Amino acid sequence: MRQPALIIFDLDGTLVDSLPGIRVGLNRAFEDLGLPSRDLTWVRAHVGFGAHRLIAAAAEDVDQERLMTCFRRRYGEVLIELTHSYPGVDETLVYLARNRDLAVASNKPIEWVDALVDHLGWRELLVAVIGPETAGARKPDPAMIEAIVTRTGHTASEALLVGDMPVDADTGARAGIPVVGVATGSYPADALRAAGCIDVISGVPALPDWLESRYSPSFG
Repeated sequence: MRQPALIIFDLDGTLVDSLPGIRVGLNRAFEDLGLPSRDLTWVRAHVGFGAHRLIAAAAEDVDQERLMTCFRRRYGEVLIELTHSYPGVDETLVYLARNRDLAVASNKPIEWVDALVDHLGWRELLVAVIGPETAGARKPDPAMIEAIVTRTGHTASEALLVGDMPVDADTGARAGIPVVGVATGSYPADALRAAGCIDVISGVPALPDWLESRYSPSFG
């Protein structure tokens, strides 16, 4: 069995730790509007489904559009400063990109995804970067994944999705693509397996060894 020719990564919680920046941006927006702050545990439990879902969960009794506008401004101020790739991810992407196509599919607004990809120097390593505005839908809708598969000329059988949340497992199932979970802290390994991940690894840097153990060698 050949290794995947296309690996699609989720962004937040998979390739980068975005929680500190999201928390700061959200709480600064709350402060601007006279609302109580949220702790990191609350933020971790509510990210991953898009900014609008986060804002809706954060404060039901306020003007959602006003809060969203404020959050976008405040988070944009700290996006680059407070978002970092997990240790070993940069080197792993360089290694994997030598012999297969890599892509990113994120529920984060595409302007933020593009800003992070460029800041982290990943643009030349990725054949596609897709957000909800690009595909017209958010995960678990498979539109993002299907758009990447089509754009790269691959088939679903040649692809692998890597993510840190059950929503990624759901997305992969809807797109007909296997999903490897990464237990970086968003969800425990047993929750990711229960959601449908074919396996769970500690993080993206463990992916090359997992691929070698799972598939017969097919790249030089």
